[in-house]
Amino acid sequence: MNLRNKLIFQYVRQLFGFLLVLLLFLIIAMLGLGWRIMNEQLSIDLSMLNASDLTLKIDYEGERIRVNPEIEKSVTKHQGWLQIIDKHGKILYSYRTPADVPSQFGPGEWISYVEDRDASRYHITHWVINQSDENMIILYGTPAPEKELLKRLIEIKTGGGKETWDELNKRFSQDQAWYLVYDRAGKLLHQWNHPNASTQLDMTEALQNGETAKNVPVHITSRYDAKSDLTYVVGTPNPTYQSGVQETSEDAMVKETFLQIGILLILVVLFAGSWYAWRVGKPLLHMVNWLERLAQGRYEEPTGKKGKPIGRNWRGKEKKSFRVFKDVFDALRHLSETLRSNEKLQQEMEQTREEWITGLSHDLKTPLSSIYGYATFLESEQYEWERREVNQFGKTIREKSDYMNGLIEDLNLTYRLKNQALPMVKQAVAIVETIRRIVVDMVNDPSSSLHDIEFSSNVQSITAEVDPIWFRRIIVNILTNAIKYTPAGTHVLVEVQSIAAERFVVRIADNGPGMDDTTLANLFERYYRGGHTREDTSGTGLGMAIAKQLVLAHGGEIAVESKLGSGTVVVMTFPAVNS
Repeated sequence: MNLRNKLIFQYVRQLFGFLLVLLLFLIIAMLGLGWRIMNEQLSIDLSMLNASDLTLKIDYEGERIRVNPEIEKSVTKHQGWLQIIDKHGKILYSYRTPADVPSQFGPGEWISYVEDRDASRYHITHWVINQSDENMIILYGTPAPEKELLKRLIEIKTGGGKETWDELNKRFSQDQAWYLVYDRAGKLLHQWNHPNASTQLDMTEALQNGETAKNVPVHITSRYDAKSDLTYVVGTPNPTYQSGVQETSEDAMVKETFLQIGILLILVVLFAGSWYAWRVGKPLLHMVNWLERLAQGRYEEPTGKKGKPIGRNWRGKEKKSFRVFKDVFDALRHLSETLRSNEKLQQEMEQTREEWITGLSHDLKTPLSSIYGYATFLESEQYEWERREVNQFGKTIREKSDYMNGLIEDLNLTYRLKNQALPMVKQAVAIVETIRRIVVDMVNDPSSSLHDIEFSSNVQSITAEVDPIWFRRIIVNILTNAIKYTPAGTHVLVEVQSIAAERFVVRIADNGPGMDDTTLANLFERYYRGGHTREDTSGTGLGMAIAKQLVLAHGGEIAVESKLGSGTVVVMTFPAVNS
């Protein structure tokens, strides 16, 4: 198993283990949170619970029902009563049931009792639960004095009541209740004991504090009487109201619970981190120390006090905690060796760079000296130069300037290619004819007159999308290199061949002296100036580097084969539009 698979296996196993523990922890925390919320709701108002919560608080054994004492305590606290009825209406359990509540329900009777809220003197809440595969109905009621007061208010307003307004108002005052009467248009006609009675009917107040609202300061009930065309609103104080205990208490509980969970998670993470550091920290620290040494240019593995590697025991074998990282340590050893080798290569490159700069400075200084000398001649007033001499001076200055400009352009071009900042204007070009003309131009150049240059192609026409200027530069650079660094009489062959998959090859081969391994390895380096021989050291050392970068910019590939005494072959492969 390789390092990647080992690390994946180890860390995935640890991750799943941690996630499993975390999942169990969260499940337990959520169950605890649900239990706390249920008990909180139970202490505020039993009617806030749902059927599943009540099922957990009730046990049904045979025909005997046991209700959790917390339920009975909540019922007593809210001055309510509780009944459990089977699906046929039989009372199975009764607690604090008032005399005016039926002790036995006929078929459908309990439905009428529950649904006819106006007729009941209580706030009725019911649930359907399942215990031991038996469906049961839980009936929970709390006093609703506002309903009785509303009934008496409507009776006296419509003329059906026996008591007087003074008696009614006195009763409302005793119960700290209030009432409002609105006409059809919603305007206030009459009110009693309301500190801030609205002159226009506001049903939002009734909805917010109505019969279905829980733990509100005032129970409000309202009714529209079609006979009198009036709307009646009655409010009575809620004796079980707990100030500040609203739904926000659940939010606070959730926040508190999650804060506790977060603290426990932090502790778990700290513990797991400590264990993990103890388990794998030492080999990781060894890796870090090793990398720091590499960064400092020290390419040896760190050792202990006795001069032995830290990751090995006295027998020289790897320690158990280090074995999983064996591939990493092997890679670090290989990296150390590679860096050591690269440092040596870098030193050689620096030396080559210095030689290149020295040579380039010399190449610039020589034409500058000529330009300076001829300019001094022209500037002198001690001698009248003939027209022919002035022309000769100007020609020399221009040639030297062109040479210097070429050096600078080559240097600028190689950096533009390196940074991919060279604009390419590609167009369809007839490759065979283009290369043939380049070869003809080179044959006609006096500098190559002593070489045998030949052109060959296995197809008559190849079309490719290239930049004509820079494609010509590629061929010229390599062909010039083949002529410049080979002796007179060398045979140079330029071949164009079409190959499969819409690609073509340009091959430039010579039978010259070839190159040694060092020259071949550094042929495309920007700061390397060498060749088939050491006799001619002129030039910038950028020609082959530029050629390679231009080949890559055209989506091509370049390779060189050469041996001392066997000549050199440069092979370039490019994509073609068609063959």
